Amino acid sequence: MTVQEIFSKIGQRSIEGLMTHVQLADYFAFLGVKGYAKCHEYRFFDESANYRKTANYFSSHYHKLLTDEPFNNPHIIPQNWFQHVKNDVSPDTRGGHIRTGFEKWIEWEKGTKTFYEGMYQELMKMGEVAAAAYVAECLDEVSDELAAAMQYWLELVAIDYNMSDIIMEQDHLYKKYSKRLKEISYD
Repeated sequence: MTVQEIFSKIGQRSIEGLMTHVQLADYFAFLGVKGYAKCHEYRFFDESANYRKTANYFSSHYHKLLTDEPFNNPHIIPQNWFQHVKNDVSPDTRGGHIRTGFEKWIEWEKGTKTFYEGMYQELMKMGEVAAAAYVAECLDEVSDELAAAMQYWLELVAIDYNMSDIIMEQDHLYKKYSKRLKEISYD
């Protein structure tokens, strides 16, 4: 693999990540958990900034553009949801859907962490130490996001997805991620 192929694959994975987070934002908004939705909205914009940083890094250091790679739509939202309204989601199934959303998030982040580890190793084998260091920064961010997702998930498991407890934390999370959204920088 060439450096351009590696960075193009990173760009591809980033676009799939953007799609994952925008779909998770819609998924959680549909379930009426606005704090979780805002978390993924924040992740979408933060990762959009990171995509731009990657494209700029590659352009600045290698004087090339990322090549377009085909990407996969993660299809987070079940197709049958598009025929319903929020009120159609029964209280009995809402917690299970929240669990599924978190499982999909964690699965995505685990896969992304493994992906970045592989790209880092490829760059190191090629002697592209500076590029590998850049990818290591991306890997650290993904690792931190995975740890945060796992912590949320563990807390939800601890309360057995109790909707009263989940609803109680939504305002706090909404405010937290609304504030973080305002702090995102493309520099």
